[in-house]
Amino acid sequence: MRTSRNSISASGGLKRMHRPWRASQRTKRVVVLLHLWFGLTLGALWAVQGFTGAMLVFHRDFDRARLTTTPGPPRPLDELVATAARGQSGEPEAIGLYYPDGSILGVTFGDAATSKRTVLMDAASGRILGLRERTPVRPDGENFWRWVYNLHHSLLLGDRGEWLLGTSGLVLLTMAGSGIWLGWPRRSQWRAAFTARRWRTRVQKLFGWHRAMGLACAAVLVLLAVSGAMMDFGKPLRTWAERNADYQPPYKPKPGPMPERTIGADRALSLAMQALPDAAFTSSSLPSAKSPAYQLRLRRPGEWRTWSGTSLVTIEAGSGRVLAIYDATNGPLANRILDSAFPVHSGEVARLPGRILVLLTGLSLPTLYLTGIGAWLRRRRRARGKDAI
Repeated sequence: MRTSRNSISASGGLKRMHRPWRASQRTKRVVVLLHLWFGLTLGALWAVQGFTGAMLVFHRDFDRARLTTTPGPPRPLDELVATAARGQSGEPEAIGLYYPDGSILGVTFGDAATSKRTVLMDAASGRILGLRERTPVRPDGENFWRWVYNLHHSLLLGDRGEWLLGTSGLVLLTMAGSGIWLGWPRRSQWRAAFTARRWRTRVQKLFGWHRAMGLACAAVLVLLAVSGAMMDFGKPLRTWAERNADYQPPYKPKPGPMPERTIGADRALSLAMQALPDAAFTSSSLPSAKSPAYQLRLRRPGEWRTWSGTSLVTIEAGSGRVLAIYDATNGPLANRILDSAFPVHSGEVARLPGRILVLLTGLSLPTLYLTGIGAWLRRRRRARGKDAI
């Protein structure tokens, strides 16, 4: 009797020992299925996102290379705005750097009949260099790179596209996490996981490259997915942060009548530089009845946005009175976190190495999709062949 109890106890202990193993196998099966079906259903979308994101990393460099400028000091801002306005309908809304080197400024216009457009000006000579539509309908229009940007940022669907891509970015986090968990090598197998000569069959090669690339790019993919979702959900995130995390929203001038005379963009820039002496000019909005003030965007040393900056000085258009100053380097923590989304997503936070890393990681998404779906299709064909036999 005693022996029987011991046998039962041992049997029960054996079962208890195996339950965690069985549970982990079930968990792994579920994770494999989730990873597979997310890849099959959303993989093509992520491939497009990765490819267009990679295209955008150096898009301003490529676009700038097509234009020639005149060396010399820049012309006054007001003069450039007046020159650009001669051949455009609608009122000028803003002027600012269009490329990081500062040799070309863009004057933005908008009216009820057409979408917003930017006139490119040679800063030194005042010569008009070209036109860039803000929302081009086709990629062969006036602004191919903006079309690619709109495709990447919203799938050309506006706010609905941003919500869709923000949600898909959160799912991509799950995809990256599941891929790391499934593909993580044992301590003694890391070298084998990245040794291509060990992959003999076509399925092994496809799966091997899929796994190796996923492991190599996983950390950056997580950063890109989080920062991309932060930008796509920017408006609700800022509303929430304003209520719960001491977020400081940008100052909004009250609508009112335009003064008979304005101080001009150059005087407004001079006053803004007095407020933040070590900053550099990046852009300025121009006063209107909706916002009778100049809002000058500046870049202070230490900002993560390496050329466009996020510091802001607001100056009353008639009197030149400084209405508000936002110093991005000393802003609330919530502001700095949300302001970091774009420079992290574009890689500019780490300068040229960061941009190259984002470029390669963006290209990894279509590669991961193609290798993953290729391995899955070949395994299905092999399984069907065995069933037929």
